[in-house]
Amino acid sequence: MDGKSAAGSPAGLWRRLAALFYDLLLVVALAFFATFVMLPLTGGEAILSSTQGAIGHAYHAVLLLITFGYFGRCWTHGGQTLGMKAWRIELQTAAGGRLNWPGAAGRFLLGTGMAILAVLGAWYLRGPANLIAGAGAAALVAPFALNFGWIPFNAARQSLQDVAGSARVVRVP
Repeated sequence: MDGKSAAGSPAGLWRRLAALFYDLLLVVALAFFATFVMLPLTGGEAILSSTQGAIGHAYHAVLLLITFGYFGRCWTHGGQTLGMKAWRIELQTAAGGRLNWPGAAGRFLLGTGMAILAVLGAWYLRGPANLIAGAGAAALVAPFALNFGWIPFNAARQSLQDVAGSARVVRVP
């Protein structure tokens, strides 16, 4: 179904997840570079807020800014990250235009928040089996799963994140 959709039609779930995975690989590479640049400040030791203090906090802020800079710049100038270009999809406003910086910031914060909750939930799910802990962990993973799980059931193939930000992801030639 997704492979046969025409340009301008809503992008399917698998295409969007593949583009996201591609972009995550790039973000990890950017994080490695930022870590390489900041390691001399700690004498080559791990950069942790608990052991490095202000440098650890600055490091996490730099990682967040680099990640937002990558996504925000791509979304506001062309509507495509490298992963989206590879999978021939584009992010647009509901009217078909480009996201502005406040729209990109909202999309980034919502997506990042859901991803952080999902990682925490997955971390707790790996622990000892306990009904209450399992339910709490599942509740942390649920927003991320629902965000993408909503796409096949939405007539416009929008994720919950798209609906919240009045955006759409479409196929491009």
